[in-house]
Amino acid sequence: MDSITKGGSSVERNVSNSSVPSSYAIDGGRFGVGANRYTLFVVLFVGKALDAISTVTVLSLRENVYESMWLTRTLMREFGMVTGVLITVVLAVAGVVLLAESGEVVARLAPDGWAPDDYPAAFRVVTYCSAGLWYGFLGVHNFMFLF
Repeated sequence: MDSITKGGSSVERNVSNSSVPSSYAIDGGRFGVGANRYTLFVVLFVGKALDAISTVTVLSLRENVYESMWLTRTLMREFGMVTGVLITVVLAVAGVVLLAESGEVVARLAPDGWAPDDYPAAFRVVTYCSAGLWYGFLGVHNFMFLF
């Protein structure tokens, strides 16, 4: 940051050319919710848990609905409804975690300057939160089949 003086007066202000905070993932920055991986994991897990609970609930109470995902249908047929859905939860959460953490790999493999300094943290926050919100939306959508 540069300090400038306006019109010879003693009024100083700090000027920055960057509209992006220097840190994405700490203390109320642009992605303040991503202060740690545990918080992000909880957001993801709560969303996927809502999806899983709603799937089991709706399929148990309604005869005229079916699971649309091939993998989940297959796992439920092979292992039972609850166990199949739990396996799906583990697979989905593991997949999102791998994707979210791949930002570190990209930042390390990319030549200097290709990925912003805070790219891994920002990618992690966006990936965890968007997946958690999507799964939460699906859970609410599933519950709407009961009405």
